[in-house]
Formats: sequence, structure tokens, C-alpha cells
Amino acid sequence: MKKLFFIAIAISVFTLKAVSQNPDLKPSKQQKAQIKAEQDSLLDATLKAIDLTNDQADQVKQTLKDATKKSSDLKKADTLTMEQKAAQKDAITAEKNSKLKQIMGADKYRQWNAIRKQQKEQTQTSFDPNF
Repeated sequence: MKKLFFIAIAISVFTLKAVSQNPDLKPSKQQKAQIKAEQDSLLDATLKAIDLTNDQADQVKQTLKDATKKSSDLKKADTLTMEQKAAQKDAITAEKNSKLKQIMGADKYRQWNAIRKQQKEQTQTSFDPNF
């Protein structure tokens, strides 16, 4: 299971690195679909790694989808200042984390955060030109 998880991370990092090498080009619809599919498979592997039930996994996915939608809508809001947007983004994140903790339970939420932190570190070291 760990191998599958790390393979999914490696594929995601490779795809993102390939896209980021030419910042002037936006990813095509096909590339966006591929990235989305890789992110979904990575999420599924993460949910399996922390041993959530199917119902819990569905609730987590819905919570993440809702938070993403709210954040996207917030980015499009032209009437808010940067400070207001930052405050609302923090509120969205806090609400999302609270719901995730409620769905998963404290122990699995800690495991979730540890995996997410590890993913973030791997992504950052992959993009660090001094590494």
C-alpha cells in the first residue's frame, strides 16, 4: 500500500514538474484531466491508508469538494479586499478541518495530517531548484 501511495505521489510530482517547466503555457484540457485523475487516485490511496470506511471516505471527499468550491468562489469575488479574502479563506479552512476531524476522529485526522504534510514536503523538495 505504501508503494502505491509513493508511486502516486511520484507521478503527481512528475506531472506538475513537467507542466511547471514552461510557465507561459497553460495546461491543456487533457493535461488538466490527467492531473485531476492523479490527484483523485492519490486521495483514494490516502483514504485507504488511514483505513476509512466507504461512507467516511465519501464524506471526506464531499467536504473537500465543498471547501474547494467555496475557495474558488472566493477567488472570483471582486468586491472583497485581500485582507477580507484572507480572513474568509482562513474560515473556510477552519470549517473544513473541523468537519474532517469530526468525520475521521482525532486519531485518523492526525494520520491524515501527517500524510498530507509528507506529500507537501515531497512536492516542495521536487520543485526546489537548490535541492
